[in-house]
Amino acid sequence: MENMRIVLVRPQGVMNIGSVARAMKNVGIKELALVNPTAPPTHPDARIMAVRAHDILDNALIFSRLSDAITDCTWVIGTTRRKGKGRGGVIDPRQMASEIADVVQQNNVAIVFGPEDRGLTNRDLDLCQRLVTIPTHEEYGSLNLAQAVMIICYEIYITTRHHDAASRTLRLATSKELEEMYRHIEEGLLRIGFLDRNNPKRIMAVLRRIFSRARLSPREVKILRGICRQALWYQDQIPSL
Repeated sequence: MENMRIVLVRPQGVMNIGSVARAMKNVGIKELALVNPTAPPTHPDARIMAVRAHDILDNALIFSRLSDAITDCTWVIGTTRRKGKGRGGVIDPRQMASEIADVVQQNNVAIVFGPEDRGLTNRDLDLCQRLVTIPTHEEYGSLNLAQAVMIICYEIYITTRHHDAASRTLRLATSKELEEMYRHIEEGLLRIGFLDRNNPKRIMAVLRRIFSRARLSPREVKILRGICRQALWYQDQIPSL
């Protein structure tokens, strides 16, 4: 649990932040990050709901951008209730917990939750390697933020407690390393005319999903960026040939 981080993006309810801290404390997750919160985590209403989890609120990290909140994380999971176009491969909390147990020994893992009214945007989810949804009854699928965090945290807690620590994976590339790679790939594909300059993100979103399934290591990212670098260099030489 030391390598786990809960990230709340644009949380609207101060009391929800306190309740989230309490849920985290219940399962031993200590690191909370807030992106553009409407109030500081030390707000009195948040402290009331946190009960004995004031330390989590006091040590909460504050960021203005989601990319900064996860820059050092190597496995980022975004939560979503919608399963529309571009949100394929959504898994349930139990499968998510099993995947986390495989990587958390040597990697920093972040679970990202969106604002209470509309959830994470597609741009937010582009920064995530996996998407998870909590199954609910079809008549009413909306969950309170703290309830959603508790369900996710519980599944992680139960699964990691009984997971064989010997099945550790190699360290994965960080979010920062992946984003630099995606920018490099996008630049190259724009240069050769593969991407639509008016909407390059459409195909890039597909490529992100492909590479996310691969669980790239830092070395693999360097190799892919080396290919991009060489391809761009070669293209620059064409006019002089």
